[in-house]
Amino acid sequence: MALPKGIHDDRYRRLIERLVAARKDAGMSQVALAAKLGKPQQFVSRYELGERRLDIVEFVDVARAVGIEPVQEIAEVCSPWAS
Repeated sequence: MALPKGIHDDRYRRLIERLVAARKDAGMSQVALAAKLGKPQQFVSRYELGERRLDIVEFVDVARAVGIEPVQEIAEVCSPWAS
């Protein structure tokens, strides 16, 4: 049985949902987050919409920029007991 890949993997989508929620909880716009990351606003928009996949280094940078601990997020989402 093949595992889902990329943006179609439920674990990946949950991680992105957590990034979006954390950004919004921080009261941060896509523009503000992009500026903090030194990226264009489209960078944030594209990964939030699932048009672009974040690599692990980008995920860590975004997570820290929105105030969440990346290792903890990955552990929670990818745990065998995560729903």
